[in-house]
Parts: sequence; structure tokens; C-alpha cells
Amino acid sequence: MSLSSVVTLSNQISSHWSWSGGTLRLDPGNGDLAETGVDWPKHAFTHVDAPCHMIHGGRTLDDCALNQLCGEAALVDVSDLVPSGAVDAGVLEERGVHVKPGDLLILRSNLNEVHPNTTGDYWQKSPYVDAEGSQWIVDRGCRALVIDFPQDYVAREMGDRHVTNPEFTEHQIVLGANLMHLEHVVNLSAIKQDRVFLVGWPLRLPRADGGPASPVALTEWPGPDPRIVDLSMPITDNWTGKVSIGLALAFEKGDAVQESRVRIEGHSHTHVLTPKYIGAGAGVDAFMGASLARHADIADLGDVTNEENISADRVSAAISDPNAENMLLLRTRFGDRVPYDNPNWCALSPSLSEDAARWIASAGYEVVGADFEIDEGRKTTRAGPVSRNDLKAEANLLQHGVCLLKNICSLGDLKVEHPFVVATPLNLPGAEAAPARVLAIEW
Repeated sequence: MSLSSVVTLSNQISSHWSWSGGTLRLDPGNGDLAETGVDWPKHAFTHVDAPCHMIHGGRTLDDCALNQLCGEAALVDVSDLVPSGAVDAGVLEERGVHVKPGDLLILRSNLNEVHPNTTGDYWQKSPYVDAEGSQWIVDRGCRALVIDFPQDYVAREMGDRHVTNPEFTEHQIVLGANLMHLEHVVNLSAIKQDRVFLVGWPLRLPRADGGPASPVALTEWPGPDPRIVDLSMPITDNWTGKVSIGLALAFEKGDAVQESRVRIEGHSHTHVLTPKYIGAGAGVDAFMGASLARHADIADLGDVTNEENISADRVSAAISDPNAENMLLLRTRFGDRVPYDNPNWCALSPSLSEDAARWIASAGYEVVGADFEIDEGRKTTRAGPVSRNDLKAEANLLQHGVCLLKNICSLGDLKVEHPFVVATPLNLPGAEAAPARVLAIEW
């Protein structure tokens, strides 16, 4: 698979009149490094709905199989239905002959290119999926609906009146059948074929009704039905003190829908960290998509002990045939021994020596992931502010242009030598870091 075969599909998370949320800039001063966080107060931007978003007692994100939002997808063009046309069963039957049972279904309207999602016309002139079209999607055996427009007709009335739960016809039928939604994607016009492999999972929020996502589509892939391994930590409140999760809307409060909120104040859990953090180069914007979707070399460091400082010799000996076109995954299985919720996680973690960091940079890797705390300098600061001088190994990698996948997990579950790994950080404009979902796909 080539880097050109990856298409990014996410909105930037930046507050406007219709959608709230955005980045948090946290600058501790005193020469310590600033960090970007994210505030996502309710469903907005590119995001996922699990069935329990609309369905009382419905499935949460945890209840849905990984292949519901990571797999082969069929694309159906409905751009001629802008403005305000109905995607009905007849339209789908005629245009969806290539849609197979088990597919993710992508409906492309290109609405955002005609009426940007920062305008009222995005809602008022959107196509919509009617009841018969919704039932066609269910009966066809699709796993999820991926869509670039507000798919329920009543969405255009939400600013004028209280829309009740049963009025969301498409949501009721599709989510009620335990399919999933990936909503408000963009850039579908960049896809020139009617089938792709889509990676669409949101942040890993336990028991949630949905979450923010940065999906990508692969226009080349080896075949159907791969094995999928989640390398992302569940995002929970813990010793970092940086995470707050709750419900912005809830059925128990009389709301028509259920919507999770998440606020992450700085670097925590599974995230992407770029050279911009230390003022050494590009930020998250430059690493979205193709840079973070590639095969991986695995340095198996399973015999490393807690608190060990890993040498360059250990790392180089663990990689039989380094290939700088791949990303590098440093596998210690530390997370299998000490979960991230343990308040001593940082203190007990192995770390990477400065010499090892220099060796990795000299090998030419552009992306490096680890299942332990990379830098020994963070052991005393834990999740607190750090200065550039506190970081040795981490800063060495960043100053050589390396992007880091921090706090990944479950590397011990990988079964192939060079898995295809896709990291999808949230689309935070101008950020040096972003929370991410990371999946390994084994064909």
C-alpha cells in the first residue's frame, strides 16, 4: 500500500455557531512546554454514533465489533440530491448494486463543498435518508452508515423546535438495527472508486454513545476480513488528572438523545506527539492520514524489566531488518503487567536511553510507537509540566522529525511480523499533539 492511497475524511475541531468544542492551549509558563488539549462537549464535527445515542438500552461503543467501523466500504454517490433530495430505497437499489452484506455504506453528497458545514444552508439544503432508504440499508446487511450530510429530515428543524426521539427516523431505523453511524465526514470527493477500506473508529471512550473521530479511507488494501487489534488505551479518569468524561445529554434527564462529552487537558492516554512540541518542526496537521498509516517493524523487547533504561544495543538487536519506510513499534508488554490506571505506571515504566533514541533516528524511522513511557525524565514529573531539558530520549527523536505514538497497548496481541498500523489523531488545527485511536490490521 502506498502513502498516496490514504484519504483523510475528518473535519477540523474548531468551534463555530453550530458546533461547540475545540482545542485547549495549556501553557504552564516558567519555561515548561505548552500542551494542547481538546474539549468535545457533545456530538459535533466528524463523529461516531453507537446505537445507544438514540436507542434506549442500545449498544455502546464497547458492545460493537471492531469490524463495524473498520472494513470494506461501498460508496454510493447522491450528490445530485443536493439540495434537499430524499435518499430513498429506489435511489439505493439503483445505485447500490455493488453494496455487499457486511459492507460499511458510504453516502457521498459533497454537501460541504457546496454549502460549508459552518453555514445554515448545510442543514437546510441537505439531502436526507427517508424511512424506506433507511430500511434498505438495514436489509442489505450493512454494518454502518458513513455520511457527509445531516441524514434526518428533522435535523433542519432542531433550531426552531424540540424534536422528539421518534422523529429521528433514520437514526431510529439504522441505529435500532444495531448498525453504527460515522457522521459529517468530509473530502469524499477525493475518492474516485466505488469501494474502499475505511478505518473510522472514534476515541476509545468506554461505554460511550459515541465520540470524535478522524477517519481515513484506504484506496488500496490486500483483501477482505482482516484481523483487527486495538492498540489504544481506554480513556478514563486516572492519575493524570487530565480527563473528564460524562453525559451532556441523557435519556434519564428527559433529553431526546444521549450524548457523551469528553475534555482532555493536555497529553494523556494514547496520543500522537509531533516535533512541534519542542519547536523542532511540524505539528499534527502534517502527520494526518498517510504518514500514520503504514506497515510496522516490531522491536520485541519483551524481556525488558520494569524501570529498565533500554539501550541502543537492545533496540538494534530486536529489529532483524530495519525498514525506514515502516513505522517502528517498541514492544515491551509493560502495559500487560502494569495498567495505565495504576498511579505508579510512570515510575515503574521502562524508558528509552538517549543512545537508543539516537540509533532509532539514525535508522530513518519517521514514526515510532511505544507501550511504555519513552522518556525517563517524565518519571518525576508524571503528568505534570516538563521543560525541554527534562526530556532526553523523547526530545532527541522529536528534533530529528520523528512523530511519536505514545501510550499504545496490546502489542503482545499482534500475530504477524509487519502489521499494517493506522493511527487517527483528532483533527486539532495547529496542535503539537492530539488524542488518537490506533488500530493494527493484519491481513
